[in-house]
Amino acid sequence: MKSAGIAKHFFHRVEYTCLRLFSAILMAIPERCVYIIARVLGGVAYHLLRIRRDVTEENLRQALGGELSEAELEKIARITYGNIGMTFIEVLLIPKLKSRIFEIVDMSDSFILKRNFDKGRGLILVSSHFSNWELNGASVASLGIPVSVVAKKQSNPYVDSYINGYRTGFGMKIIPPGVSIKHVVRALREHEAVGLISDQDAGKRGVFIDFFGRKASTPGGAAQLALKYCAPIVVTMSIRTACGRYKSIFREVEVRENDTVEELTQRFTTIMEEVIRQNPEQYFWMHRRWKTRPPDNASRPGERISRGY
Repeated sequence: MKSAGIAKHFFHRVEYTCLRLFSAILMAIPERCVYIIARVLGGVAYHLLRIRRDVTEENLRQALGGELSEAELEKIARITYGNIGMTFIEVLLIPKLKSRIFEIVDMSDSFILKRNFDKGRGLILVSSHFSNWELNGASVASLGIPVSVVAKKQSNPYVDSYINGYRTGFGMKIIPPGVSIKHVVRALREHEAVGLISDQDAGKRGVFIDFFGRKASTPGGAAQLALKYCAPIVVTMSIRTACGRYKSIFREVEVRENDTVEELTQRFTTIMEEVIRQNPEQYFWMHRRWKTRPPDNASRPGERISRGY
């Protein structure tokens, strides 16, 4: 057991060192070369390594197969890998991009974000694994809005520390998933924004709503928080408009007094689906989004949440 632990530690150190070395190389070369490398990496992952290619193509078929031909779906899948390559590269370049954030990200619609933040009840930001979701969070924090993000912990502790380092460098606070809900509630009470990625399979404990015409288990936390603590919700996503250029999307989500968790979750998920439909090649189709099958009673009326801190 001890030798296994030593080997794992050694592997983590090597992986982290390679990542930092690759990041240093990328920062030293011209931007146009960086994006050529990103496309090559995406092409290798799609054509040679075939990383989750079957999952990607099946997800696209299930989501858009009734609207697009097999050739069109295959093209989207191929471009998707190139976009994921760009996202990976840009994550390694975020320290370099920090000073240029307002140059590379069009945030002309940020008044929607500020309008909801100024209500003084905290703010819930929901997003998805679309385009560069890390840069999306960084750009919001750059506006001066205090943001606490619920972020999954990486298996490699050195990589986890590295990624969280640039997140906190933009002013974000990190809340690991699974910790006490009191950390999230405290952020709302202190009139901060809480960022949640709400587009992955949530297992049997999720709420089942429609996503591309199929029932998908979805985290209900964002809706529960909004309903209980009267906090507004804004969908925030960034569309890649060119290599290294983005347009931030901010959409208010209507929160009705008698909403159930399912109804509110469906409302913001529908908004995210609309954005994804416009640029399907920028979505992370590699995830098994419809992995958990809904129970027979998934369509029954949901729980209504009582309000108040």
